[in-house]
Amino acid sequence: MKLKYDTRSWHAWISVVLAVPIVIVAVTAIFIAHDDALGTKEIVITPYVSWLPGYSDTAVKMQRMEVQTALATRDGGQWLGTKAGLYRIEQGRATSVEALGGAHVRALVDTPAGLVAATKNGVWLRQGETWQRTAKGDAWSASIGAGGMIHVAMKDVGVLVSTDGASWKKDSAAMAALAAMPASMAEQKPVTLGNLVMDMHTGKAFFGKEWEWIWIDLIGFVMAFLGVTGVVMWWRGEKRRRELEAQLAASTPSTSTAVAPGAPQPATV
Repeated sequence: MKLKYDTRSWHAWISVVLAVPIVIVAVTAIFIAHDDALGTKEIVITPYVSWLPGYSDTAVKMQRMEVQTALATRDGGQWLGTKAGLYRIEQGRATSVEALGGAHVRALVDTPAGLVAATKNGVWLRQGETWQRTAKGDAWSASIGAGGMIHVAMKDVGVLVSTDGASWKKDSAAMAALAAMPASMAEQKPVTLGNLVMDMHTGKAFFGKEWEWIWIDLIGFVMAFLGVTGVVMWWRGEKRRRELEAQLAASTPSTSTAVAPGAPQPATV
């Protein structure tokens, strides 16, 4: 069987197949750019995504094995912070702390007020057997000073401090010190080609970090628009082609010749 190579047909079919992932990437990029405003990090959809390979039991188990931080507390407890949540080790078994909702745990610190966990969805405090989120945001690290002051580094916020782990305020002294740095010390680090490529990809190079969502929204909308309209145009073209083929078949006269009964048959040689 000879394979007919039709450039236009191959282009059309490949475009239709790739339109689906392009639309997914475009729409999800917009959601990522506005995840804080939309609150996507707070919406739990675990029961609805287990059919996806990336969220299968095997995939989740492998993710949970990536330990990010470990802590042995003064009361003899052992804790492991992972990308998929916080676990307590008791009698050789790991038990998930469901209250944290599987958040990425980056740091653990044992304080007089209780166990403090710095996670991707905020700062959590354990008192007794109860966990409570005491600060929202993306926490990167946590530590405790000699005077019992708890310090947490928070994305887009800076340094937060607390004496009890329940109420937090900005470390104004630390942030003021950063703001008062001489220009020579705060000089921007050299921009590499890799930095430029990444910042052009995200839009930071054109709009800055604060407004890069404009670039992401624009590109995401255009990609989604072109993907959806491309599929619609392809479908309409296929529909018209089938209709034309049907009309042509109906209007083409039959080439067979009927022979009336009793008439002499054509001579054969």
